[in-house]
Amino acid sequence: MKKRIFSQYWGKTVREDSQQTGCHLLSWHSLDVAAVASCWWEGSSLIRSVFCRNSPSLDEKQVKAWVLFFIALHDIGKFDTRFQCKSVETWRMLFQGDAKLSARDYSCCQGFDHGAAGLYWFIEDYQPMQEGCDFTCFDEPEPHPLHSWIPWIEAVTGHHGYIRPQHELNDNNLRWPTFLSPLLAERDRQARCEWIEALEALFLNPVGLSVNDTPPDISPLMSGFCSIADWLGSWRNNDTFQFSAAIPTTMDQLRDYFIAKCEKDAPIVLQRSGLLADAQAYQGVQKLLSTGHQPRQLQVLVDALPLESGVTLIEAPTGSGKTETALAYAWRLIDANLADSIVFALPTQATANAMFERMAFLAGCLFSQPNLILAHGNARFNNDFQAIKQRGQNAQGNDEAWAQCCEWLALSNKRVFLGQIGICTIDQVLISVLPVKHRFIRGFGVGRSVLIVDEIHAFDTYMNGLLDAVLDAQYKAGGCAILLSATLPEQQRHQLLNNYGKAVASNDTCTSAPYPLINWRGNKTAAQWDLQDLPEHLPRRFALELESIKLTDLMPDQTLIDRMLAAAHTGAQVCLICNLVDVAQKVCRELQQKSGPDIDVILFHSRFTLLDRQSKEENVLRYFGKNGDRSRGRILVSTQVVEQSLDVDFDWLITQHCPADLLFQRLGRLHRHERDSRPTEFSFPFATVLLPDQASYGLHSKIYGNVRVLWRTQQHLEALSAQPLYFPDAYREWLDVIYCPNEADEPEWVTAAMDEYEMQQLVKRSKARDMLGWAARAPLNDSDEKIQAVTRDGEMSLSVVPYLQTEQGKQLLDGRVIEHLDEFSVREALALNRVNVPNSWRKTLDDPLDEHGMLWLNGRTADGSWLHERKGMTLIYTKESGMTKVIPNEAL
Repeated sequence: MKKRIFSQYWGKTVREDSQQTGCHLLSWHSLDVAAVASCWWEGSSLIRSVFCRNSPSLDEKQVKAWVLFFIALHDIGKFDTRFQCKSVETWRMLFQGDAKLSARDYSCCQGFDHGAAGLYWFIEDYQPMQEGCDFTCFDEPEPHPLHSWIPWIEAVTGHHGYIRPQHELNDNNLRWPTFLSPLLAERDRQARCEWIEALEALFLNPVGLSVNDTPPDISPLMSGFCSIADWLGSWRNNDTFQFSAAIPTTMDQLRDYFIAKCEKDAPIVLQRSGLLADAQAYQGVQKLLSTGHQPRQLQVLVDALPLESGVTLIEAPTGSGKTETALAYAWRLIDANLADSIVFALPTQATANAMFERMAFLAGCLFSQPNLILAHGNARFNNDFQAIKQRGQNAQGNDEAWAQCCEWLALSNKRVFLGQIGICTIDQVLISVLPVKHRFIRGFGVGRSVLIVDEIHAFDTYMNGLLDAVLDAQYKAGGCAILLSATLPEQQRHQLLNNYGKAVASNDTCTSAPYPLINWRGNKTAAQWDLQDLPEHLPRRFALELESIKLTDLMPDQTLIDRMLAAAHTGAQVCLICNLVDVAQKVCRELQQKSGPDIDVILFHSRFTLLDRQSKEENVLRYFGKNGDRSRGRILVSTQVVEQSLDVDFDWLITQHCPADLLFQRLGRLHRHERDSRPTEFSFPFATVLLPDQASYGLHSKIYGNVRVLWRTQQHLEALSAQPLYFPDAYREWLDVIYCPNEADEPEWVTAAMDEYEMQQLVKRSKARDMLGWAARAPLNDSDEKIQAVTRDGEMSLSVVPYLQTEQGKQLLDGRVIEHLDEFSVREALALNRVNVPNSWRKTLDDPLDEHGMLWLNGRTADGSWLHERKGMTLIYTKESGMTKVIPNEAL
């Protein structure tokens, strides 16, 4: 190979004001990234199967050749003088015969987007002719279906966060500028053509392919795979991917360089990233159970489930072992090379934290030295990738791949997609189909994993619309999903299953399916498993006594408060679940004022900093968990955060009215575990439901929306009279009727409220469709605030940052001073110290938000509390009560 023009272009170089020197040629960097992809390909049977799935006419080596060919083209937009001028000194060194650019010319090059330019120039270089595409750069031009290359080029050139479709390129920003010589444009074009020829010789020709062959159908995971390979291929360290300005003159030099990087550098960075880990051989669900326990209920069906990509819906009672059932099945799927990791999505931070504690033990059963990551900052077993905080000093600045990598990893909630087991809230998964930068990284993480989504009944219409899109994406990627719930209405069950593969007509009649139940849906087939032939594994039937009390606004009165205190005096563990944080805070204050020193009254809700909330969760589990300290009576006043997935156990449960499925979730915390003794009055499961004393649900209807379901739930409760409620019978007997779409006799106020609710649901479904449509056109910054904005349809919460202004700077509630932290530590510190409050507080807190959408509030301390005072409102934050809003003349 004679010296080619492409060999003179740089790909990476240090900033001109840096103390370091040197550059890395574009050809070398491109092969670095291809080497990472090649090594990853060889180390992951899942990656191989994902890309080969839709290419029956090509063998595995040929598919790999196409993948590496296109990945090596990811920076083709850098073969452009405008990019090269980002480091004028490097450009002049490599092209010594070029004239100097003027200061004006140089400044006009600084905003150049080489990602978009890569797609633009590919289309411009190979303009389609009427009968096809004439690849005029090749020695023997032939008509070629350009459209078969476009999706690949779109995917690899979007590696910096946003995949630009061909039709949305802004030609005006990318067209060759008049102030630059057309001779430079022609040289750039020739370099791009030569580079494609070199890659053809390096990757395609050895397996019997050429550029005139049609590549396989692209995998939906290609963009994420390429982007992460680019990150790792940019990981310049003492022993990896050192800069080289040695100009290649032969194909053998390119080939030898690529082989050397495959053998040394790429394996090192892949090992450090934690992306690869060996899965343990499947050993049965028994391995996941505590010593002495045997598989029970649906756990005995795990080995009968298909070893095939699909969506699985598991419906079983609270506490029946659904989690172990799902994990054991996921283990089987990983063992069969249908996935290489697990993403576990839960509805709240509290449930994610609780799941993390369970998985800390189980992870080692599934993987050898796994990367187990929690979405809010905890990780086990592998810290190399998370520890990276240093940006390289590069002339590309924030556009450089390693800078992009460090920025993306700066918040731990994104790292869940890069380990073997990631535990997160559902928002982190929904963002993979929404208009946020680097969503395809999340999509890659989900697509290569078994996606397990717990408590799916807890999602509203808008979030269900987004979950539908996630399941559809999982189907297209050939991935697997497992959905968990105590039970679902028939209509929702069909909707979820029909998002994977061929849809099956739903049953509009309100018929009862077997229970417990596992539904599975593959590409073209469906199957169902129950325990009717295994009666010994059916869940135990038990009775629960319910009392209903009608109260104004569902607020506990003094009689009920006195009953709660009396129960705690007998040693009972009592829980009150409120639907609003303000109500929980108010009732907790009343209980604390009347309780003596021998009774603990604990408050648990979402309006704490993350640090304090984690401490609260630990206390809740310490006192009310399976092995909790029951040496004295305690009262927990909580909101909905306690109703899902937390393994807590109460003697008496009081709850404000809510829809039947959520009520059943709450009741699942009552007598959850077998105990040798409980207080005499609570030896039998007993719950109290607070109902309204008027024909309205007030603010509670704003929270739950579906007034018909609230009303029907109330009718069922009142119809019980003094009769017990039997489980698991109620899961089907109540919910199939309560959620049946057929209208029954109901008061006019319910019908009127439902008319308004159904209009709101239409708006939510429309918003979900619009948001999904915007995903390809309008990327937002990948911040927690933007995630919340696009994954929640209701009134957005407002993130406030309480601080104290000190001589050292802004001091956060945990004592850290912002001015003393580096940029990565700042982001973590804000995530741990902010508080989410209702957006309605903006009426008073009308200060400007910062660039991340947060509101900084300067306060003072008094008696251990943080206070922020302004006209009409005082905000008080304590570790015990969280953020409280106090208005004048309102008693604390």
